[in-house]
Parts: sequence; structure tokens; C-alpha cells
Amino acid sequence: MPEPQVGYYVHHHGAGHAARALCIAQALQVPVTLIGSQLPHSLPDGVHGLLLPGDTADPMPHVERIDGLHYAPLAVQGLRERMAMLVQWFYQHWPCVLVVDVSVEVALLARLCGVPVIYVRQHGRRDDAAHRLAYESASALLAPWPKPMEAPTTAAWIRDKTAYCGWLSRFAGAPLATPRAGQALVISGHGGTGLSTSLLAAVAAQCPEWHFRVAGPLAPGTGLPNLEWLGRLNDPQQAMREAEVVIGSASDSLVAEAASLGCRYIAVAEERPFDEQRLQARRLNALEVALGLEQGWPPAPAWPALLARAQRLDPGRWYGWADPASARQAAQWVEATLDRLIRTPGGQPSAPGPLAPPSASE
Repeated sequence: MPEPQVGYYVHHHGAGHAARALCIAQALQVPVTLIGSQLPHSLPDGVHGLLLPGDTADPMPHVERIDGLHYAPLAVQGLRERMAMLVQWFYQHWPCVLVVDVSVEVALLARLCGVPVIYVRQHGRRDDAAHRLAYESASALLAPWPKPMEAPTTAAWIRDKTAYCGWLSRFAGAPLATPRAGQALVISGHGGTGLSTSLLAAVAAQCPEWHFRVAGPLAPGTGLPNLEWLGRLNDPQQAMREAEVVIGSASDSLVAEAASLGCRYIAVAEERPFDEQRLQARRLNALEVALGLEQGWPPAPAWPALLARAQRLDPGRWYGWADPASARQAAQWVEATLDRLIRTPGGQPSAPGPLAPPSASE
């Protein structure tokens, strides 16, 4: 039998899916190919890439509502091409498993081709018909967060099928942050935000004792003396380490990076499908590891009190929930699934064994 390998489908929206994929791919000890329409420009040695065409069209494609699917437009050339390329990859690289982060339709395509699927879960209300179908058809589920972050309302059968690896962060293993008093770092992401230049200016004016540094694609605004515009940072680690309080979205990638550095973090829920960030912010609040704002970016007068509350957070409560072992834990689970379903003669899908917790603090 040829050497089994892993395909890893990477969704294009936001930066978190690709960052997570790179963490896991580099920890795998089997051949791996990242597959998607927006892959990182450079891939590490040993990690291959398959660039897919986009699945949208201009003018807007015709989309029919189907409860069991999220996105299956008609008459889109790019969609036909990408699905054909995926099927060709399955055929040419068998035996394989496909990690899907994330797409219900890609997961179902793989399963219909007889390829085992490991589906990467996301926070939010995922009890719709399409998500249920994806979770049921997957051979295993992977949650890229520590087990305490699981929502209490998640169905038991989903929990039983899920392996929890801890947060995945490119900064895992870095020393605990050493912040400067009175300095705040605001990170605006790439997946869409309710934050505005005018709001930041109003917040800076409302909090003159704080020095605000702003990283990300947001356009620079007024030249207030306590408002500094850093622009896009490929590596924000040093800026995060220096800030007494870090402020950003409740996305998995930013939350994981803040946890891995032991930052005092204000997680602002951005508008996302299925209330993904809103429920993550709620869970962070419940665990008292970060300050989660479920209703988005508050007006300027609220920020003096919010920053004071954030100063009282204990970084030790979550530092270590994203550590170097998390990526290897996830990779080992992928390899174990590969062994169970592909390498073991007559292997049958079964409930996953537990992953070891990423740290004693979990």
C-alpha cells in the first residue's frame, strides 16, 4: 500500500483557518497537502499546496435554500472546477484522510468518495441540519480549543465524537508577557469588523491615561498624542507582549494567541454566522480568563471601566491552554484516525479516545 497521507481543506474567510492549518500540518509526521483558494504564500518544507479556484461568480450566482447544505450555487464554473480538483486529488493520493476546516459541502464530497473526514469544529450554534449532517458523516471531530471552552449546551453525541487539543497558536511556548502599565494594543482583523477609526479616536480621548497602539488594516485617523497607528503587523507578538491590555475580536486565532502569551485580553464579538464569536465571548466570561463582550464594540464612555476590569484579570488562569503540545496533540489525533481507518485492516469508525489535556491548568 502507498504511504497514507493527509489532505487539509482550508477555508478562505479570515486568517484563523490558515494559521491553524499550518500549526497542525507542521506537526504531522505523514505527507500533508493544504487545499484551498487562499493558501499562505510560502509553505514550510514538507507541506504541499493545492490552490483551488474561487466558488463565487459575478453576477451573484443562483442559490437555492437547501436545509442540508450551506452553499451550493448553480452554474458557477469555479465551483465545478474546485470540486473536480478535489475528487482528482482523492483519486491520486489514496489512501488518505481529509481534514476539513471548514465546509459542509467539501466534507460531504469527500465522504461520498469514500474518503474519511476529520471535521474541525467551530464555536457557535451549530445545530442546523447542514452542520448535523457534516458532524454525523465525519469519522472524527476535532475541537481546536481546550475542553473547558466547550459550550454546556453541546449535544452529548458531539462531545463524545470530539477530540480537544487546546488552542493552536504560532506563539505557543513563548514566555509569559511582560506588559508596560498603561499601554493598550488594539488589533483589527481581516475577517470584517465593527471597529472604526472614529470610535478609536473617541476611546483614546475618553481614556487619556492610556496609550493606544492600533495594529491591522484599519485606516489611520486623527493624530491624538495617545493614539499610535502601527499598520499591518505580520508578527504582532512583541506588541502583544508589551501591552497591559490587548483588545481584539473573539476569533479563535486571536484568542489563542492572547492565551499563549498570557495577555489580559478583551475579546469583542464580531458579527459572524451562527453567533460564533458571541458564544465564544460568553464562554470566556464564564471561565473568567478574558473579558468577553458579546454585543460588539461598546461606545467610548464604557471603555474606562472595561480597561479597569481587564487590568484585574489573572493571565495565569489561561496561560498554557495554548502550548507547543497542542499542535502535536491535534496531529497525533489525525494520525490515529488515519491508522484506525486506513492502515488497520478492517478498521471501523469508532468513538475517539481522549486526548491528554494540553496542560495541568485545564
